This record gives sequence, structure tokens and C-alpha cells, in this order.
Amino acid sequence: MKKHNLYKTGLAAILFALYGGLFTACSETEFDAKYIDESQFEVSTDQMGYLADIDGRTEFSSLEIQTGYSKDVTLLLKATKPSSSVSEVTLAYDQEVLKRYNEETGNDFVAFPSGNVLLSAGGAMTLPENTQVSEGVKVSFTTTEEMEAGKTYVIPLQAKVTKGSLKFSAKSSSFLIFVKILENLGDNFKGEDAVKLFSVIETNETNPLNHLCFTLKDSKKYLFDYVVLFCDNIVLDQETGTVHALHNDNIVKILNNKDKYLKPLQDRGMKIILGIMADHTHASVANLKPETAQAFARYMKTVCDTYGLDGFFYDDEYDKAQVPTPPGFWATKSPEHVARLMYEMKRLMPDKINIAYILGNLRDMSSEGCVIDGNAVKDYVDYVMCDYNDRNIEIAPIYPGIDNTRWGMYSQEFNRGFWAKDEYLQEIKDEQYAHFIFAMDPFRSSFNTPIGSNIYQTQQDALQKVGQILYGEEVVYDGKPYPKDF
Repeated sequence: MKKHNLYKTGLAAILFALYGGLFTACSETEFDAKYIDESQFEVSTDQMGYLADIDGRTEFSSLEIQTGYSKDVTLLLKATKPSSSVSEVTLAYDQEVLKRYNEETGNDFVAFPSGNVLLSAGGAMTLPENTQVSEGVKVSFTTTEEMEAGKTYVIPLQAKVTKGSLKFSAKSSSFLIFVKILENLGDNFKGEDAVKLFSVIETNETNPLNHLCFTLKDSKKYLFDYVVLFCDNIVLDQETGTVHALHNDNIVKILNNKDKYLKPLQDRGMKIILGIMADHTHASVANLKPETAQAFARYMKTVCDTYGLDGFFYDDEYDKAQVPTPPGFWATKSPEHVARLMYEMKRLMPDKINIAYILGNLRDMSSEGCVIDGNAVKDYVDYVMCDYNDRNIEIAPIYPGIDNTRWGMYSQEFNRGFWAKDEYLQEIKDEQYAHFIFAMDPFRSSFNTPIGSNIYQTQQDALQKVGQILYGEEVVYDGKPYPKDF
């Protein structure tokens, strides 16, 4: 009779599994696979409701707001199918929703002050007959002087059906809005609709502080919005069987001296993102089993909390398959496996940013298997970086639900001279895409010496075009670069 191993879940179990204690032949965890009589199951015919923001995110969304400012989020009531009757729902602020979330995830988020949250129409939502989407309710909120910059607060909301046949599950009737408070420096805030500019740097060669050297001439705003530390490594420790990161010595030195290398950037509004890719072991972002992905997410949450990071950048390169396959891993990589890791990271850290680099198994996330517990790719991926050789590709078929503002079209590679043409930058501006730059460094020869076969120019030329076309301003370089001193 065919037998299957029953794998336990939870952090302790996965660590035990990775040490090899669970995967022994003829163990007590084996069980007989028996036929299941599916005739005993019933498919629900009810009209089930759920809440979603205008970007389609369910369960939770996250945003940032500077102290002294107000903002709003529009929520929609949606249903799995239309009904012949009208349903009415009331949405209300409810701290019990946050209490349950904190208990389930081990977090200790604080509620956004209820007196500073206002729901339009008193939170009333109506789902007309023969429809599946309601008009939106606007959740408006304002920061207070007591709220701490750098801290994330949560607006907990609970929906209740007051009329009609619509039904909620316990999970779908609530929604959490994670609001991170930013100090009101305003140094790189170029407007709500401005293109977001990402700089992915080689930390083996480049000091992150070089991003302080570039401002826009008239507004005095800093040029860059996000700095990606490329790249830390996810590794399988062959001696212990555990999976961990913080394997790159330069990354470790930067993080251990975050007040010197990272805080000046964050104080000016720049977000610090930690890159993750393999390092010639079986461990990669695209082959962790669910229990291993959950354990690694908990590990990375500790890293994120310790060093004050703002998110993660996922790159599927440089792994080395091991035979036989180690416990806790899939033998082969797939988009579905990387989807599970990104989902687990986002579930545990909803206020942190997930960035996918279109390479390897991150090239296409459109399969049904990339929908995790009802969450599609748009729910756990915040931005997508186009590969340098990909030009004008369509995102909708490969990353469903990701809009232009979250799509990094026409990425530039400053080390080898993969520059973006003027018409590419103009399209980014017109279509409100995001934009990624790799290997910016004032100490590279390409900073002043023209290179590149397609467009013969320098890093400074390229940055000048970014400023002028994307933001309508000249870029000022202060001429005081920071050498690598770690």
C-alpha cells in the first residue's frame, strides 16, 4: 500500500525537519492514503461577500503618510456572484479585528486613533441586485502629533450585513489598513503622481550614502525614492540543514552600521530594500516548501525589525540543485514556489514592500498556483522590475492586476551601458511607470567616461535625462561622493 509522510507545520517542526529528524524511513509519522468519498462534501450556493481596495487587495493594504497630513483609502464591497436581492452592509472601526490579527501573527501593531478616522456615509455599503461590486466607502484619516514617526499604525475595520442574503466568512468580513508614519522632511517627496525611482546598488562595491549626492535643482528634492541593497543571500547551511540570510559580508557591515549608512537616507524619505538571491546552494527564492517559506519569513521579519528595513527584492539566480533533495525543499523551482515565499513574507509583514525582478521563475506569475489562499500576485507583490533586455513588454498577462505605477519599465544598467532612450523615459513619464537603475556609482569609470553601444553616454548623462524628463528639473551632483569604507 502506498504511504505518504505527514509533515508537521510550525517553526519548531520545520527546523526539526531541516535537521533531518523527521524524514526517516518507516517513521511513526507515516499514514495510509485512503479513498475519500467526495459525495459527502457540498459546494456552497450562497452569495459570499468580501472587502477590497481599489487596487483589488483583500484582507489588508498598506500605505505611508507624513506627519501633519491626511489621506484616504476607498474600499469596495464585492461578492462571489450576483443575487436577485439587494444587500446592505455597515463598515465600522473595530479594534477587535486588530487584536485577533496580532494574536494570530505574534505582532503588536497599535491601532490608529479612532477619533482621526472617518468613514463616508457612516460606513454604509449597498450591493444592488444582479451586481457583484458596490460603490466605494472612503476611509479618511489624519495623523496626530502624538503618533511616532517610523511606526506603523493600523485602521481595523469590520463589516456586518444588515439586510439581504449576502454572507461573510469570518476572514472576509474584516479589513486592515496599515499606515506607516513618516517624519515630515519632504526631501524626496516629488508629488503623489511622480514616478518612483529605484536604485539597485552593488554593495560589494558601492556605498549607499552616494544617493545623498543627487538632488533636483529647483525643488531641492532628493532624486532617489528607493535604495535596493544588492544582494544578500539565502543559503542552506549544509552542516545544520537550516536556511538563513545575512550571508554577504558587505551587507552585514552595512546593516550593523545602519545609523551611518542607512539612517541618513531614510531620514530623507528613501526606503531601504534588502535584495535576496541564492548563493550556490540548493536554497533559492523559488524552491522552499510552504513550511520552510513560513519559517524563513519569520526569520526575515526578525532581520527586518532589527535593522529597520522597508522591504525585500527577490532575484532568482545562482542556486545549485542538490541530489537528493534536502528536507524542506522542492526538487525543482517554479513560479508557484516563489509566490508562496512572497505571500508568506507579505502576510507576516504587510507594511513592507515586495519587489519582484523579472528573471528565472519570476518572469511569469500568472498561473492559478500563484494565487495563495485567495490572494493573487497583486496582493503580495508591490513593484516589478523589468529586466534590462526586456523592452516594452506587457505586464498584464504575466503579473495580473499590477498597474503601471508598480511596473518598472525600461530598466537601466549603469555598469555595462544599458541606457534608456529619451522616448523610453518619456513613455515612463506619460504612463506613470516606475523606473529602476542598477549599479549607479560615482567611482565607476562609466560615471564620467561614455560607454554603451546603443547610446554612447555616461551615468551623469543618464541621470540628467531622468531628472529632466521624469521630473522636469536639472539634476545637481554635489561632487562629494562617498567611497566604499566597509
